[in-house]
Amino acid sequence: MADARFHIVFAGQLVKGSDLATVKSNLGKIFKMDAARVEKLFSGQPVVLKKDADQATAMKFRAVLKQAGAECELRPVAASDQTLANSSAPVPEPRAASAAPETREPTEPASGELETVGTIRTGGTGFSGAYSVAEVGAEMDNREKVAPPPAPDVGHLTMAQPGEVLGQKKEEKTPVAPDISHLSLKDD
Repeated sequence: MADARFHIVFAGQLVKGSDLATVKSNLGKIFKMDAARVEKLFSGQPVVLKKDADQATAMKFRAVLKQAGAECELRPVAASDQTLANSSAPVPEPRAASAAPETREPTEPASGELETVGTIRTGGTGFSGAYSVAEVGAEMDNREKVAPPPAPDVGHLTMAQPGEVLGQKKEEKTPVAPDISHLSLKDD
């Protein structure tokens, strides 16, 4: 799976709870596109944002788009090529000016603030996902605090001195030999 390749496809789906205008603005900033080109992304047709991306790049695209409020689909190259070839409508791709490359990598805002989504560093503020980041020094454990049980009373116990033998000494009894002088042996 390390050399898996993906097409990154966007079909206008938003992350739950995202505002359409905010998502359009975010996508415009990320891909450095004007409002007319951003509108084409929301035409209802699937748009390939990046073709034949390696797994790390695909995951970074998905994280950046999710942070912006947009859901994308990662289609494996082999399965996706057949689906795209069988599609009756052409799939429009976002294109910049004629001298620019076919696709642009998402850019990190110049604010210098970074957020981590999974193990991928993405830039920007205003994360719109289902999670939030706690303030520095905030208590992260929200369980109810229960006092520990009281310590047992050990006042009646004492400590042995160093070198002292512990346990109870048994009385030493000398073995008693039975008296057999009155016994004799007979021949039969």
